[in-house]
Amino acid sequence: MRVPSLHLLRAFLETARLGSFSRAATALNVTQSAVSQQIRQLEQEVGTALFQREGRQIALTDFGRVYLKLVGPPIAALEEGHTTLRAMTGSSSVVLHLSRSFGSEWLAPRLADLAAQHPEISVTCMFLSPGDSPGGNNGDAYIASTSRQGDTNDFVIEPLFSTTICPVAAPHFGPVDVARLNDYPIIHTLRRHDDWQTWCMAADVPLVARDKGWSFESSSMSYSAAKHGLGIVMAELELVSDDIEQNRLRRVSPVSAPSGHNYFIAYARSRYERPALRKFRGWLSKQVPG
Repeated sequence: MRVPSLHLLRAFLETARLGSFSRAATALNVTQSAVSQQIRQLEQEVGTALFQREGRQIALTDFGRVYLKLVGPPIAALEEGHTTLRAMTGSSSVVLHLSRSFGSEWLAPRLADLAAQHPEISVTCMFLSPGDSPGGNNGDAYIASTSRQGDTNDFVIEPLFSTTICPVAAPHFGPVDVARLNDYPIIHTLRRHDDWQTWCMAADVPLVARDKGWSFESSSMSYSAAKHGLGIVMAELELVSDDIEQNRLRRVSPVSAPSGHNYFIAYARSRYERPALRKFRGWLSKQVPG
């Protein structure tokens, strides 16, 4: 069965929403006669009347009400998707691909400042997944660490910052003896599986067992679990600085160690001079730790 044309479905949806051919015509910027013809054509295609007509009054038939429930949500989703894509590709848009933890923990808390300074810029953030090829993404830039840096020939690379790691826990978690970490519930982040070992060696304390405790795929979930008191998590301090400052997390040791994660932003070379991206670049450079 052939799917009716979109302009016929939109005429039906507007007429059903507004309860009038004339008001639907105004909303669609066409004539009332055009809307009436489109509704008649749609009724011929579906094989039944969708509206009851009594003089100038119209109302949905039982079949019309069923049809509205069936086609209304998909058409709304299609229009929303079109609007979203237009916004993402507009001249004032910036599309970023980045890790979930960097976006949630470091970038998101700072975007209000970007909005205040550049309200004309629209930012879309999309999370990178393991195995993603940055060159296959059509965004303006991607943010990652050296551990996942790939082919960068088509990008202008600018360093952001390196991170340091330290175990943290919720303020109410209680005192922690770091020499006996295996006695406490430990939170592991699967994508940063070496961080506990790296820190324990730097702090000269017994290694934390990898097969005990809680394990989560992303840093964001690990940090959220720690904030709710589940256990001690190894954190990149630069990504949880706001949580520490606002007393949602606290360090359980004064010792920190280099994580080996060096964050950078890779701007698509073909889009590097776009006005919106130039403004974003200038803003971002001021957010990077000295």
